[in-house]
Amino acid sequence: MANKDLQTVYIEQLNYLLPTVDFPKLDKSCNSGDDSYAKEILKRMHDIFTDVYGMDCLDSSYEFVALPAVIRGRNTGHIGLGIVTLDLESSGEHWGTFFLTPKGVIEQGGEHISAAESKYLSTVYIPYEYWYTVPVEGDIHVDFDNVPWRVQDLLNHCSPEQPEMEKDGQQADDPTSNQQNGPAMN
Repeated sequence: MANKDLQTVYIEQLNYLLPTVDFPKLDKSCNSGDDSYAKEILKRMHDIFTDVYGMDCLDSSYEFVALPAVIRGRNTGHIGLGIVTLDLESSGEHWGTFFLTPKGVIEQGGEHISAAESKYLSTVYIPYEYWYTVPVEGDIHVDFDNVPWRVQDLLNHCSPEQPEMEKDGQQADDPTSNQQNGPAMN
């Protein structure tokens, strides 16, 4: 199956999952002591990806790919789940984000985003950092060496067979990290 077809199938499969998600409960779970619901949803998004692609690690042979991710507002520390789109031919350059928010899915910069949704993203997330669940070879934009411990705990739940990444309570201060203010995917 062509790479573009795989991404289409992945998005279609996510569209079956998303109507079953309790978005307010998910947001609360991401930002409370009981993150079990967030782990469950992130793992389901991750498992759909690995089922569709037949692998749990990607290289630059894929052009554009949508990946499940944990997103954290750089200024607020607010954590959420989402889907990020990357261009793997350009070392993982970020092309867009869909945020799973208490009000549902919001596409950053999408053509149908309301003023209230835009304000919500600006207030809660932007600027933001993200870490995806599927390892990508050669991505120079995401700092997996300095992942906040709460984010790391969510990520480690997706691949229990892999050794846990080192947890770090510090926020990455590198201005070249994966902070995003750019346009969303179409």
